[in-house]
Amino acid sequence: MNKTIRIGIQIEKSRAHGRALLEGIAEYAQEHPEWRLDILENDWLENSGYMNKHDGYIVRVMDDKTAQALIKTKKPVVDTYGRYNDTPFSTIRLDDYAIARLAATYLKEHRFTDFAYCGFPSLRFSDARGEAFEKEIEKAGQSHILHVYNSAAHIKDIFFRNERTDHIPDAVPLRRWAKSLPKSTAVFCCNDIRALQFLRICETAGISVPDDLAVLGVDNDTLLCTFASPSLSSIDTRPSELGRRAAEILHRKLINPKEKIETVLHPPRRVIERRSSETYRFSTPWLSDALIFIKRHLSEGISANDVITHLGYSHTAVNKAFRTELGTSLQEEIIRTRLKLACKLLRETSKTAAEISTVCGYPNAQYFSRSFAAAFRMPPDAWRRNAVGNPTIT
Repeated sequence: MNKTIRIGIQIEKSRAHGRALLEGIAEYAQEHPEWRLDILENDWLENSGYMNKHDGYIVRVMDDKTAQALIKTKKPVVDTYGRYNDTPFSTIRLDDYAIARLAATYLKEHRFTDFAYCGFPSLRFSDARGEAFEKEIEKAGQSHILHVYNSAAHIKDIFFRNERTDHIPDAVPLRRWAKSLPKSTAVFCCNDIRALQFLRICETAGISVPDDLAVLGVDNDTLLCTFASPSLSSIDTRPSELGRRAAEILHRKLINPKEKIETVLHPPRRVIERRSSETYRFSTPWLSDALIFIKRHLSEGISANDVITHLGYSHTAVNKAFRTELGTSLQEEIIRTRLKLACKLLRETSKTAAEISTVCGYPNAQYFSRSFAAAFRMPPDAWRRNAVGNPTIT
């Protein structure tokens, strides 16, 4: 019988991100019957019974006290937070630059030229995402403007272990900043908690989302995002997979304690669009309505005539606006949107060609396969094999 291996886990359970991390770790442990997982509560450092009873730890190291205690155990540790750049622990954390790049790409695709970043000033992950977002906006050229929220309020990393969605520690300066933003600004928030706080500030300040400001969060905490008003768009960071990878790293270190310290960056998956950013910025305002209508009704097999009827404008006016602002016709935009959704489903799901054809509004799987092959010079199944795991395939 294999020796029992006890793993101490200290990850906050109050947030969906933390719970998903735990699910990934638990999934890995199920495949290793010798593993025993212990959830360490917030006061575990004061409980002498916890110390030195574990063979290894997976912890979100948010303060010096925790770091020093873990160093003293002389046991393998995997940190899933990454507060320290010069760390004594192997670390796996979210790739802040990839998150910011995904946010910038998504918001630029929605035709914004004014951008804003709202974080928790002084927190490592928040500052890192803000700096990366600024660089991405700078790449877009001088026509793009970035407004950054700065506050003297000092928030500690440990705040996230006891955070409350109904408490905004810097409400006064945050409201002042929100009211100073130009209309038609896209606001990228460092995480869903911050985005939810910002939405509440906008509500009390009489700012309409997404009409005045569009808002995007990070973590895709489904409960927070769908309870928000309006519902919150967010970046899916695949936390369950991050937890599983953390467990894999710890397992290697348990087998070989002398294995070198490593830092692994975990990339996000995609933007989950909800109402808070469901808008586009055009000089012809109703074009935004047209694109939203296409997305919402794609599975119904809509045609250009359906969109024109919805808008209430003439064929000539609609197609002229599409040509002028998008460089394409309305029908070509519908085709492009169908193919883009098909690519996403091929890459991210195991749906069959028949299922994808239905979701994308094609009349049948054969027509979908012919249309896809004509556009990409290969059938859907071949495209899927090339695209999975290859971020350069779009």
